[in-house]
Amino acid sequence: MDDREIYRRIRETREYLGLSQKAIAGRLGCSHQAWQGYEAGNNLPGGKILQRLNILGISIDWLLTGRGAIAEPGTGDDNSVLAFVPHVEAQLAAGHGSINDRLQIRDYIPFTRSYLLRKFGRSSVDGLAVLEVSGDSMEPTISDGSLVMVDQTDPDVSGSIMAFVFEDCAYIKRLQKFPGGIDVVSDNRDFYPPHQIRNADLDQLNIIGRVRWIGKSL
Repeated sequence: MDDREIYRRIRETREYLGLSQKAIAGRLGCSHQAWQGYEAGNNLPGGKILQRLNILGISIDWLLTGRGAIAEPGTGDDNSVLAFVPHVEAQLAAGHGSINDRLQIRDYIPFTRSYLLRKFGRSSVDGLAVLEVSGDSMEPTISDGSLVMVDQTDPDVSGSIMAFVFEDCAYIKRLQKFPGGIDVVSDNRDFYPPHQIRNADLDQLNIIGRVRWIGKSL
């Protein structure tokens, strides 16, 4: 077993997964410095790191010996190459608003790259974030406790469901421009009537991005 080849394959593993050194370290539960050491040839990853790489679809036989393919059998085609969207430690209020004073990464939610490409026209996770929704104002579309994926590269306000901050509170609502400002519309209109953000108050509005995916428990 040639350790130098293993270190090269460690770097190829990260590149195959499409992650930065910092991102893959966070996904595997090791420090950024530790992963840098693996790629630099300072030391080899231990059993827990190898196990977690295997969970991500990496063949440990290939990693250690070079035999076979980089992906486990049945996971090596384009349909199962995973991309990891950061799950942010913050809540979007589907109700009357909740203040968010921190945006820290909690963990990562896996999606196949082919799914992101097919559904959203993209294979990169740049600008994507998963957040939790609290409240019932977007029922039945989005339930209390649901997760949503927000595309921060898409701030267009044209009737889509948007995540935004207004007066230091984070919300998730449908936004639609009109000449005097923006209509703010909840799907649960019986209990949450529409209201407006007038042009004079738009300086307090910060668009986070468009909701592209909704995940909820049954």
